[in-house]
Amino acid sequence: MTSTKKHVYKTTTHEDDSDSLLSPCFKINSDVALKEIPTTGEEYLLKVMKERENYSTVTKCDKDFSKFAQNQSCFVKELPHAKAPDNLKPTIEWQNIQVADFSDVRMYVSRLLLKKSLWPSDVRKLDLDPNNIIAWKNLFERDPKLSYVLGLHNAMLDRGLEILIEILDGVKPGSTISHKTGQWIYAFLACTRQPLLSDTTSILRSLARKCGEIRSHLNPEDESSITAAVPLNIFICLVSRYFRQYDLAD
Repeated sequence: MTSTKKHVYKTTTHEDDSDSLLSPCFKINSDVALKEIPTTGEEYLLKVMKERENYSTVTKCDKDFSKFAQNQSCFVKELPHAKAPDNLKPTIEWQNIQVADFSDVRMYVSRLLLKKSLWPSDVRKLDLDPNNIIAWKNLFERDPKLSYVLGLHNAMLDRGLEILIEILDGVKPGSTISHKTGQWIYAFLACTRQPLLSDTTSILRSLARKCGEIRSHLNPEDESSITAAVPLNIFICLVSRYFRQYDLAD
């Protein structure tokens, strides 16, 4: 006769080395015993859960790759991201409000994309050559409207954001994003599709870094810098916390 080991399954806590933040897919009755050879579905699930506890939640390779460096032809370095001075750094509460407001805008845009009968009457298809930088910049001289970007496909949204980042290159040290440019950026972010493509992720990260660079040139002792940092903080916040580029977060 096969011997059994009598164990009662205990619910894990946040102190255990387990995925404590994840809800279990199946509930195991506390009366189910842990057996060496499961004979029921619940016994099998219990055995799998117990075996899972023997492994780390995240595993990594500890191999030393430095000895292969001499054979490496190309090295990729992470670009720097300027951090905010304490008095220009947004609070987490403020960032949560920005993400919540942005989520509401995104939900509105999603409803419009699903039901074109709800689209504003002034929606027009942008007939732009993606590589015509002058045409893009002429567009961005107009008052920004959601109707201009609603319905643009991924490639055009990405290209528009790239041109807007180029425009930010012209911001002089000590200055900030113009109100009109900020509105255009917000509109493009509101229409950016998820899940993100790799190219889109790269563009969003470039936007956050550029905003961080502009913010780093503000004088933290000047009271007007607090107001000037607001649009920069918003875009860094949205990229890092809404689009989940957390390493760029304040």
